[in-house]
Amino acid sequence: MIIFVFLGIITSIFQLVVLREFSFSIAKHELVLVVASGVWIIACSLGSIAKLPKKLPNPKLAIGACLGFSFSICLIHLAKTLTGLKYYEAASLGEVILLSLILVSPTAFILGLAFRQFTGNFIEIHPFAKNISTKFFAWEAAGFFAGGTAFTFFFRDYPNPLVFSLLPLLLLPVINKIYLKVLSASFIIIIAALSIMSFNSMIKKEFAGARILMNLGSRYGPVVVARQAGVTSLFSGGSLLATSEDKASVEEFIHLSLCAEDPEAEKDILFIGAAVSGQIEEISKYKLSSLDCLQINPLIWKFAKHLHSAELNNQVNFITDDPRRFLKKSNKQYDSILMNMPPPSTLALNRYFTEDFFKLVAARLKPKGSFAFTIPSKREILSPQFIKFNSSIINALDKAFNSRLLIPSDSMIIIASNGKKIEGQRLLENFAKAKPDTDFFTIYLFKDYLSASMLNYTENMLDRKIPANTDLYPSGFLNYLILEQIKFYPDLKINLKKIRLDIIIFLSLCGLAIIIISRLSPKASCLLDIGAIGFTSISLSSIILILFQLFSAALFWKLGLLIALFMAGVVIGIISTEKIISTSTKLYRIYLFWMIAIIILFLNLKTIDRSDYAEFILYLYAGLGGLLTGGAYPFFALELFKNKLKDQEIVVTIYSADLCGAFLGTLACGILLIPFLGITDSLLTLICLNAIFTLKNLRR
Repeated sequence: MIIFVFLGIITSIFQLVVLREFSFSIAKHELVLVVASGVWIIACSLGSIAKLPKKLPNPKLAIGACLGFSFSICLIHLAKTLTGLKYYEAASLGEVILLSLILVSPTAFILGLAFRQFTGNFIEIHPFAKNISTKFFAWEAAGFFAGGTAFTFFFRDYPNPLVFSLLPLLLLPVINKIYLKVLSASFIIIIAALSIMSFNSMIKKEFAGARILMNLGSRYGPVVVARQAGVTSLFSGGSLLATSEDKASVEEFIHLSLCAEDPEAEKDILFIGAAVSGQIEEISKYKLSSLDCLQINPLIWKFAKHLHSAELNNQVNFITDDPRRFLKKSNKQYDSILMNMPPPSTLALNRYFTEDFFKLVAARLKPKGSFAFTIPSKREILSPQFIKFNSSIINALDKAFNSRLLIPSDSMIIIASNGKKIEGQRLLENFAKAKPDTDFFTIYLFKDYLSASMLNYTENMLDRKIPANTDLYPSGFLNYLILEQIKFYPDLKINLKKIRLDIIIFLSLCGLAIIIISRLSPKASCLLDIGAIGFTSISLSSIILILFQLFSAALFWKLGLLIALFMAGVVIGIISTEKIISTSTKLYRIYLFWMIAIIILFLNLKTIDRSDYAEFILYLYAGLGGLLTGGAYPFFALELFKNKLKDQEIVVTIYSADLCGAFLGTLACGILLIPFLGITDSLLTLICLNAIFTLKNLRR
C-alpha cells in the first residue's frame, strides 16, 4: 500500500505546481484555476477508467509521469509566445479553456492511469483480501496530505518548477528487477536535468527575448524583473506591477493626490503598492512626518531598496504585510493614504477595490485625511463596459466616503475623504503653493485634468444601478474580466441580471432531472449519489479557496495545506465510517450533514471575514469537507457491492463517478456560480442540491 502514498505525494505536488504555473503564466485569475482543477480531475478520471490493450509496465508509468509533467510545464511557459500574447496580457476565455485541456490534462491522465494499474496489481497479488476497495483512497489521500503539507512549508518558494520532475523516482521501488530500476532512474534523471537546464531559456522566450535580471520564486508567485529596449519591468504573480517608464504617470498620480492636503503641513503618509517607479522620490518632495510603504510580497522590497539611495531608504518604513490585515490591526492614523495597485484582474487584487477594503482605509485616516487610488478608464469616451466597471468600483467607494473627486484620464485618479470636500480648485491652489520639482507634470496639465466639462461628463456617466464591488459579490472583478474579453470578442454583450436568472432556471431544471433519473434506474441513482458528493465536495472546496484568497490573498502559498487538510479529512472519514457502517445505515445522513455544514458557513460569512481566525476556520472547513467526502465512500462501496460489482470495479466506479461530479462542480463554480451568483448564492445552490439528495435517499 505504500506505493499509493508515494502516488499521492507525486499527484499532490504535480497538481499544485501545474495549476500554479498555469495560473501565473496563462490564466491570470483564480476562477480559471478552479476550471483548470476540473480539467485535472476529469483527466485523472479518464486515466483511471482507460482500458489500454496492454498494461503499461511500472517503469514506463514512472517515466511517463516525468515526461508528462515536463511537457506540461514547458508548454505552459511557451504557450503565450505561440499565440502572440505578452506574458502579462489576459488570454481569451476560449484560449484558456483549450490550453487547460492541452497543458493540464497529460500529467493528470498518466497519474490516473497509474492509480488504476496499481489497484489492479494489488488485487491480483491479494485476490482474497477483504474490505480493501476504500483503503486505496485512504492511502492515496495520506500521500496527498504529506505532499500538500511538504509543498506549503518547504517547496512553496521554488524558483524552477521543473525540479519536481524528479518525483516519479518514488514510483521505482515497486519495480522488482534491479537493472530496470537503474535504467528507469537514469531516464528520469536525464529528462529532469535537461528540463531544469532549459527553464531559463524558456523564461527568456516567454518574455519575448528580454534580458531577465531577476527570476525568483515566492509564496505569492514568481517575481520577475525583465529589461528590454531600455525599459525595466517588474512582474509579480503574472501581473505587471511597474516599469521604469512610469515616470510621467507617477508624477501625475502622486502630485494630484497629495495636493488634497495642506502643502505647508507635515504629513503621515501610507503608500500601498510596489513603490519601485519613483513614487518614493516624488512623495519625498513634500513635508513628511512619516512615510510607510506597504507591500504583501517581501521580494518586492528587496528589489525596491536597490533602486534608492541609503539616505532615502532610511526615511521610509518598508512594511511587509497584507494591506487588509495591516489596516485592520494598525492603530496609526494617516493624513493621506495612496494606493497604486494593478487593476482588479484577479480576486487577490479585487480585494483592494471593494466596499469592505474602502471602509478599512477610511478607519485609518485622520479626520480630514484623504485617500487616492487609480483604476483603468478612458478620458473622453467611456464605453458601456468601462461605465459598468468604473461604476462598480466607485459605487463601492461611495459606501465608505462621503466626498470624492474623479479625475478622468487613461487611468482615472480618484481622491476621497470623509472630513472635507475634495475640490479641484483647492488641489490646484495647493500644487501652486508646493511647487514640486517635476519633469513631466505641470500646472497646465493639472488645469487640463480639472476641466469642468470632463469632470461633469465622467460623473454623469456613472450608473448607480450597478452593484457595488464587494468581497462576496466581486462585481468589479467580473466587469473587468468582461472588459478584457471584449478585446477578443468585440460584439460580446453580457446582461448580468438576465444571466443570473438563466442560471437559476437552469439549476432548477437540473434538480428536476436528478429526481426523474433517480426514479428510472437504481444503478443510475447510485452513480448520481456519488457524483453529487463529488460536485458538492469540489464546489465547497472551490468556494473555500476563493474565500481564502479574499480574506488573506495567500491561496497560492497555502493551497497545498488546504488540499492536505481535505485529504486528511478523507482518510479519517473513510476509516471512521468503515467501523460504524452497517446495512441499516442510511445514506441520507451524509447529505444532511453536508447541508448543515454549508448552512452554518452561509450564516457566518461576514463574521468569519471580520474574525482574526478566518484562515483557521477555513482550514477546519477544508478538513470537514474531506471528512464528509471520505465518509461517503464506504456507503457507495456497499451500494455497488449490492449491485454485484467486483472490488476493482467498485474502486474505479467510485473514483471515476466522484471525479466526474467534481469536474462538473469546477465548471459550475468557475464559470457560472461564483462569478455570476456570488459566494452567498453559490452556497445557497449547494444547500438546495443537498436538500434534494437528502430527500431522495430518505426512504432508502
